[in-house]
Amino acid sequence: MADTDWNRSAPWIWLPRYREEDNRPGRFFLFRKTFHWHAPFPDPQRIPVLVSADSRYRLFVNGHRVSFGPCKSHPGTWYYETVDIRPYLVAGENVVSARVLRYSATHPGSLSIVSQPLPGFMLITSYLDIATDSPWRCREEASARIIPPTEWNYILGPPLLTNNERVAEDAALTGWQTAGYDDAAWDDAVPQSNAVKMLPVDSLWNLTPRPIPALPETPGRFDGIVQSTGAVSAEQWHALIRDDQAVRIPAGEQVVVDLRVDALLTAFVTFRFRGGAGAKVRILYAECYEKDLGVDTAPFPLPRTKANRSDATGRLYGPQDFYTVTAGQPAHAFEPFWFRCFRYVQLAIDTTTEPLTLTAIALRETSYPLAITTQLDAGAELNQIWAISLRTLQNCRHETYEDCPFYEQNQFAADSRLQLLFTYQLSPDDRLARKTLEEFHASRTPDGLIVAQYPTGHPTKQIPLFSLFWILMVHDHMMYVADRSVVRRYLGTVDGILEHFEARLDQRGLVGHFDPNAWPFVDWVQEWMRPGRIFQSCMPPAYYAAGAATVNSLLYAYALMHAAELCDWVGRQSTAEEYRARVQAIRSAVNAHCSTESLYQDGPGVEQYSQHTQIFAILSETVTGAAATHLLRRTVADASLAQCSYAMQFYVFRAADKAGLYGELLPALLHPWRAMVAQNLTTWAEDAVNARSDCHGWSASPVHEMVTQVFGVTPTAPGFARVRIAPRREVVEAAEGVLYTPRGEVQIQWGRGRGLTVESTGEMAAEVVVAGRASECVLRPGQPVVFDAP
Repeated sequence: MADTDWNRSAPWIWLPRYREEDNRPGRFFLFRKTFHWHAPFPDPQRIPVLVSADSRYRLFVNGHRVSFGPCKSHPGTWYYETVDIRPYLVAGENVVSARVLRYSATHPGSLSIVSQPLPGFMLITSYLDIATDSPWRCREEASARIIPPTEWNYILGPPLLTNNERVAEDAALTGWQTAGYDDAAWDDAVPQSNAVKMLPVDSLWNLTPRPIPALPETPGRFDGIVQSTGAVSAEQWHALIRDDQAVRIPAGEQVVVDLRVDALLTAFVTFRFRGGAGAKVRILYAECYEKDLGVDTAPFPLPRTKANRSDATGRLYGPQDFYTVTAGQPAHAFEPFWFRCFRYVQLAIDTTTEPLTLTAIALRETSYPLAITTQLDAGAELNQIWAISLRTLQNCRHETYEDCPFYEQNQFAADSRLQLLFTYQLSPDDRLARKTLEEFHASRTPDGLIVAQYPTGHPTKQIPLFSLFWILMVHDHMMYVADRSVVRRYLGTVDGILEHFEARLDQRGLVGHFDPNAWPFVDWVQEWMRPGRIFQSCMPPAYYAAGAATVNSLLYAYALMHAAELCDWVGRQSTAEEYRARVQAIRSAVNAHCSTESLYQDGPGVEQYSQHTQIFAILSETVTGAAATHLLRRTVADASLAQCSYAMQFYVFRAADKAGLYGELLPALLHPWRAMVAQNLTTWAEDAVNARSDCHGWSASPVHEMVTQVFGVTPTAPGFARVRIAPRREVVEAAEGVLYTPRGEVQIQWGRGRGLTVESTGEMAAEVVVAGRASECVLRPGQPVVFDAP
């Protein structure tokens, strides 16, 4: 590791006689290295190893799990983990081993996991002779397979994750992670390289340290049994999950049990058995019970109905793992390689000629370990909404921000813009946010856009509007973190995105059609769906009828406004002026071609209307003043307009604030979340159009509303150089909270008949608004400021 270029010449190894073309969509491979170790004097306190793989690995030392990676990234940056293995070593013989999941580089697997053209496993350390440039043993785990998309149940939606497993236990692998195992039948691993003599070919893997902490795996248990059938009683199942009292399933029996946790989560699951040769185990993971569709599987999506998520009538639908017990060993365990997302798990077991004893069912909850310092108390209802929002974000935050942990786990720019913003309002930890900004920046394409969904292992449909949300993401970073080097780094990409839209202005001055292979997605709206034609859905029909959708021009103007502020901050005033001139031109074009007496049309001359077009007309200041106020009241009240989804409701809130109607409209705007609470969701659903996901990070906008509106804490200058504090006491009579800002925590408290008390742990210039009157002050530690009751 002394070589400064070690990360480009690291020793990668793989199996001999491997054929990538046979790998569809993914297979498992095992690596192990035995060595002797005796603690030297003085005994080293740490023995770090650097480890990575393509595509994913789980590293063990003497059978102990010690690392899971590599962290998700993209082809230009390949991460490695640094792991201290000293706590797991014993005097004498030791073994370090890895189970590697290789996804095909040519056929889609789990869409958010990248694979390079060559597979590989790499481990380096300076302390022991165990690096992968020394002899390692390897073999394929042919008894475990990733279930291919050809067997996917399309009732659940597209096969985006492709990580469920079909495993037939292999007795020959018993103990392969421990010392003393006989690996004589295994192969010697061979070096893996794309280097060619005399050619300047570089390594495929540009190794870079993992930029975020390892994800914890916190032991837990299921909370209860919903129902069971067969020879095992519900009481016996309860004793198993509560006290690890073994359950014996007689030979020739079938049992089914539905397990539950109190709130949807993401976790690794483990099942431990004894005996039961030939038994077949099926594990189904579900978000809730729903209406029985009358079929088990279908080659296409079917309309699904979800209602009260605590109602155990109906049926569980979800992805499944399959495990077959073989003879020849007394104890067995099945743990899928990847974590699962669920609120309910259905375990079905069929025994054959031998009884099977289930000795343990365990889970290890996992998500990004964000240290949340913002703590709020605003009464029972808002506190419940706040808690559900935090749980939603937690489940959608792992090695990337995720749209949905249950069926997709992809990082999209529009979703991530909101998730990053909420992160800044909760915690000083912006490491995952910085990683996300960089990943989308690294995805930029020759036409100037970023890839809407990234990282991704295979090319995906482009969504042009999502690039505009990335510009908003950079602006949020400026306002909350204020790192000029980051903004300067990304301004070239911002410029490229804006040029892409400018080049598509038509003769009317409106953003016209995008490239034919793009998906002009705006939102999940029922009126915009075209059955069987998903990539012609989700945008106003006026896009095709009139050659332009008004909302595309308005969102372009909105992004230009934010880009101008970015340019101002780094001293690019002339570019800022150019962008503001473009904004004015778009406003004029929209008002000339898309405005009616009372509403903005979804397309020029097309009598179609949506909330989206009206909202972005207000946010882009295409309409202002009393006209904007009137338009927003009409927009919220008029049910005939195509309605914004849960995600787009964030921008409805922003329009309400801009038009001065927030307090008046808040009860109506909170209706979707109140409805989800009434249906006993424990996380926020994706949208009201389909029932694919009960957990979607973009629906957690109550976090932003609580912080910036109810408690009223917003930056008015980059990095909170100046803060505005304007709590909405007309919304909540009594509240208190501690809110994170990069300048220090702001403590706010008010109550019935009492004034407003504001204090900060750091010095900051503030504008405090009480009863509509603004007061300038400087907040200092230990010096609370009290404002009279209204």
